[in-house]
Amino acid sequence: MSESAADYNAISKIAVSVIIPCYNQGEFVLEAIASVESCQDSVYEILIVNDGSTSPVTQKVLAYLQQKEYQVIDQSNQGLAAARNTGITKARGRYILPLDADNKIKPDYITEAVAILDEHPEVGVVYGNAELFGEKTGIVEVPDFDINRLVAGNYIDACAVFRRTVWQDCGGYDSHIPRKLGYEDWDFWLGAAEKGWQFHHISDVMYEYRLRANSMVSACNIPENRQELFRYICSKHIGLYATNFANIFAQKECERLAEQEKNEEIAATLNKTEVKLAVLRSQLEEAETELQVLRARVQETEALDPRAKIAQLEEEIQELQGELRRSQGENQSLESQILDLQQQLAQSRADFEVQCQEAVRPSQLQQQELEQTRTQVQAQLDALTHQSQQQTAQLQAEWEAQLHERDRIHHQLQSQILQTQATLEQAQQEIAAMHSSKFWKLRTRWFKLKQAFRMTNPVKG
Repeated sequence: MSESAADYNAISKIAVSVIIPCYNQGEFVLEAIASVESCQDSVYEILIVNDGSTSPVTQKVLAYLQQKEYQVIDQSNQGLAAARNTGITKARGRYILPLDADNKIKPDYITEAVAILDEHPEVGVVYGNAELFGEKTGIVEVPDFDINRLVAGNYIDACAVFRRTVWQDCGGYDSHIPRKLGYEDWDFWLGAAEKGWQFHHISDVMYEYRLRANSMVSACNIPENRQELFRYICSKHIGLYATNFANIFAQKECERLAEQEKNEEIAATLNKTEVKLAVLRSQLEEAETELQVLRARVQETEALDPRAKIAQLEEEIQELQGELRRSQGENQSLESQILDLQQQLAQSRADFEVQCQEAVRPSQLQQQELEQTRTQVQAQLDALTHQSQQQTAQLQAEWEAQLHERDRIHHQLQSQILQTQATLEQAQQEIAAMHSSKFWKLRTRWFKLKQAFRMTNPVKG
């Protein structure tokens, strides 16, 4: 179909009316407006439809926009379809661009779409690719128009430029969709196709689509809601579905088989992965057992800390040295006693000689007593000398034995220190070997595999 010369406001300088419905999305709407105003050609107007917003932030932003002389249309909350219809009713442009309040358009979208629609009167709808932002990023490349694909499911976003006449032919957006769940766009494109309008695909990114967890698309993806929506859409456009039933059924069957093959491939891959995982778990258990053994050996090695052993041996050496010093002191005391006895013996001899000299003419009795005394003194002197020699020999033997024992203990301590150091070096080598063993490699592969399983995230439609 094509527009007649009498179409609405054909001579207007405003080519495109950008309709921005807003319901409690005040934190985003300024970005949407800024993206439209990035268009360098002033061939557009912006109409913001306040669909009964209750958010204080949104109300404040919309009041600010009204003060700045933006066109803000207030209405009670009636849903997205009714809000778009309200805006289009008051629009002056011959082309319409619906823009959700949380999305944005590229600077060249308006001018490129206007050029296509002006040059090709049979084209009713112009759409492009999308760039995702928000919770997910990436480029969404949509296919060229295919009625069989469109009746199977919508792939053309609301952010498309279409003729005002298309909206009139379709009777506007359907505000009676069950529970206002969505799919107004899909219904609108099916209606335009029924009326014979053609679609033109720009194979470049023309708008930016914000992904949010609580968007309307999330509600549409609930199985019960989707079933109700599909039933409503198919019943409303039964002519399209009847005409294209064979193609739709064949396409669905092809998609089902492809999905089945994909699922079987995934299942086979999963089984192989589970087998590998079981092997890895077994190897991991073996490695953990080896690790426990090595840890036990490390603990034993740590218990044989040479520094603690050396400190203990040094304490024992100090104790032996103290005992040796005490023995040497006792030896010195005995030697002092021997010197005293020798001095007493010498004094006794001197006294005896003096007594002998004083007794010039001793009697026989005195001579006998003197001889007896001399014999007794000599016996005492011999006994003291013998006792002194025995004590000296005994002390000398004890001292030599202590010195020998000290040398033996010192040699034994040196041997133990060398043995402990060798044990420590062996344990360190075993620990180094453990770090390069298969356990660590298996451990690394296990955590990579575990991470790969966690990386799968649900994709938002």
